[in-house]
Amino acid sequence: MNALRTAILEHTTATGVHHDWLIEDPTLPNPAAPDARLWTARVAPPPQDWPSLQRFDLTVIPPHRRAYLDYQGPVSGNRGYIRRLAHGMCQASIWSTNKIVLSLQSEQVYLGLQLTRLASDRWVAVVVNDQAASDGLAEGSGRSSGGSC
Repeated sequence: MNALRTAILEHTTATGVHHDWLIEDPTLPNPAAPDARLWTARVAPPPQDWPSLQRFDLTVIPPHRRAYLDYQGPVSGNRGYIRRLAHGMCQASIWSTNKIVLSLQSEQVYLGLQLTRLASDRWVAVVVNDQAASDGLAEGSGRSSGGSC
């Protein structure tokens, strides 16, 4: 699979703060198309904590517009404010309905993750290997995987 753009957003609302993880969806015919929707999951911990946690829960939520890969600012309808905490590239070696294995590289996170579905929208992410992340991206698409996209 080609390298996929990704971003992790901090979303502050009237009820608190959470993080939305956005990834270009490789199951789409053209994941980089301007109108392509992004695979999106809500994550409690910020990305810089993922390596030390080794395991964290995700809730898959409706796909977001790709504009959110780059956007920071207020969310329409008085739904809060978003700030991009990290952005970069990921390389998926497995992407199925129940399991995703990927290498993630951004300015905040550089690691391999295995995501496993527990229930319809509930997933768990497990850090599998920091070296796998660098190897997977280096061998991936040949595109640069540096911090800026």
